[in-house]
Amino acid sequence: MWAATGTSGAYAEHAVAHVDDVTALPSALPSVDAVTLGSAATVAHFALAHAGFSPGDSVLVRGAAGSIGIAAVQLAARAGAGAVAVTTSSTDRGRRLRDLGATHVLDRSGAGDAAADSVDVLLDVVGGADVPVFLDRLSPNGRYVLVGAAAGFPPPDFAAPLLRAFQLSRSFATFSLATVGAGERSQAREQLFLAAVRGELAPVVHAVLPLDQAAEAHRQMDEGTVFGRIVLVP
Repeated sequence: MWAATGTSGAYAEHAVAHVDDVTALPSALPSVDAVTLGSAATVAHFALAHAGFSPGDSVLVRGAAGSIGIAAVQLAARAGAGAVAVTTSSTDRGRRLRDLGATHVLDRSGAGDAAADSVDVLLDVVGGADVPVFLDRLSPNGRYVLVGAAAGFPPPDFAAPLLRAFQLSRSFATFSLATVGAGERSQAREQLFLAAVRGELAPVVHAVLPLDQAAEAHRQMDEGTVFGRIVLVP
């Protein structure tokens, strides 16, 4: 079984979860893969829907080397995105993201491929001071969805590019999985698990560590060396 504890983590051998937040696993799906996909892929799935993604749309995933970003790249590519651009910190990460469906690789600032200067949908896991810069990459009617703030909240005047380009009808939204009903979340998660079993969605596991090495997991994340998800096991 997979379960959400509702506490943004579960650093314990035992935890209590509401029955609505428990999802049965397909017999062929390892528990480590379920942990990797259960929350991240579900967030990516609903964030793309929140952005009004349609086949043919160009997508930019900012901060694509984490578990949410990796899932978003795969789901957008599988759903027929016209292009899937990513920002990442290294050539090696860019290569791995291409293997997962990315078509354009940019550095963290968004430089590296002029073909990705204008996109229909932008999913941002990073946030921080550069949000206004990336808002200016939206095409007419483009949709920007902030799904995380690893670099902190945007500056107070972050929406200025939207107002300066008023006639382009760009939009900005935040997204949290907490706004999706438990039944809908569970149904989507079941389908994502089945997609993984069929080989249509790859769980990317950076490392599997024992629970007593949680501090080491955080050290690696702070260093920015993680690609995918670190899974802690009892």
